Amino acid sequence: MRVVIAEDQALLRAGLARLFEDGDHQVVATLGRAEDLLETVSDQRPDLVVVDVRMPPTFTDEGARAARAIKERHPGVGVLVLSQHIETENATALVRLGGFGYLLKDRVLDVEDFLAISQRIADGGSALDPEVVASLVSPVS
Repeated sequence: MRVVIAEDQALLRAGLARLFEDGDHQVVATLGRAEDLLETVSDQRPDLVVVDVRMPPTFTDEGARAARAIKERHPGVGVLVLSQHIETENATALVRLGGFGYLLKDRVLDVEDFLAISQRIADGGSALDPEVVASLVSPVS
């Protein structure tokens, strides 16, 4: 599996790259900002993109918007949003598509499970943290 990682925290970005490489996957790019992500995906043609929701410069929803743009322009690329935050606006549109997952960083407890979920998403499947699901289906107040 060819992987692109977009994560603003340098240690987490390096750690994710190492996990994938140790799992015999090829990390073709790592980015600390979302602004170059779409171009990188077009150039590298990964099977999976792992992206954080909040990234520079505003730390609001840059990663989520990039994830949506990737799925719109490259529907065959799996997108895994891996974040501490739940962003529902873009996730609602993405959850209907295949090859999409949304996991909360602090709830990923097993590396092998994480790699298996990542492969499932790259293969067109899906994975959603139960807290993400609850946020998506709860009525807006």
